[in-house]
Amino acid sequence: MSEYDLIAACWTTAGACTPLGKDDRSSLSINERVEAAASAGFTGFGIRYRDLMTVEHSLGFKGFRTLLENNGIRHVELEFLEDWYAEGTDREKSDLQRRDLLRASEILGARHIKVGGHLAGGELDFNKVVDEFIQLADEAEAAGTRVALEPMPFADIKTPQMGLEIVKAAGQTAGGLLVDIWHVARASVDFVSLASLPIENIFAVELDDADAEIKGTLLEDTVNERRFPGEGALNVQAFVDEIKKIGYRGPWGVEMLSAEFRKLPLAIAAQRAYDTSIRFLNNEVS
Repeated sequence: MSEYDLIAACWTTAGACTPLGKDDRSSLSINERVEAAASAGFTGFGIRYRDLMTVEHSLGFKGFRTLLENNGIRHVELEFLEDWYAEGTDREKSDLQRRDLLRASEILGARHIKVGGHLAGGELDFNKVVDEFIQLADEAEAAGTRVALEPMPFADIKTPQMGLEIVKAAGQTAGGLLVDIWHVARASVDFVSLASLPIENIFAVELDDADAEIKGTLLEDTVNERRFPGEGALNVQAFVDEIKKIGYRGPWGVEMLSAEFRKLPLAIAAQRAYDTSIRFLNNEVS
């Protein structure tokens, strides 16, 4: 048994969904997904907004919490909140999701909610983003959870360093960073630089892998071409080692997301995601 807890991020158990489509919900039952994650060895489970709302209408949040607890799931991760500093109809939609995610967090005891910048990119109004992040973190704390800001190279918040500036300026105990190896690598950030990130600001870390060559746009590459850890071109062990250097002791997310991955039977997909990730944490890769 490993000393490390792994979270099956939302896509890892979602099966043949369509991440870039209008409806990104999983066609698999929530019972199947949770049981597959637990059977593979995961002690954490991630779920995306639309799937979460489907679960509310079937099991209810209390029933969902019971399902998770009965399967040994200790860490709950909710996602994904975008446009929390937008305006107009985008902000109205975001605020609705925000209320639902916070409401669910309170009942589920969620460890954190994943949030990000504008995925389409654009100019960043730093002061506005900081003010909005303060408010978001305050609301998360009141709901008994935290918000983990995930920088992405195609978004307006691109790198861990940019995310850290926002988090530190906000100065909220319930607001921190999520660091994903794929986004770090595709933003051309040297893994060695991660050892300088303050441990108190790192709320979550995610593993996966990538090919050396980008296929299509960055967004297309991230949803269609990820690889199991150790089966791509990234130095996963170096990434893990740098994160360990800062003293990170939380669970490690595994975010598998690719066209090929979505073709795999759920049980096989979950088990391979776990097995290929845990070996780097256990230093079992020669």
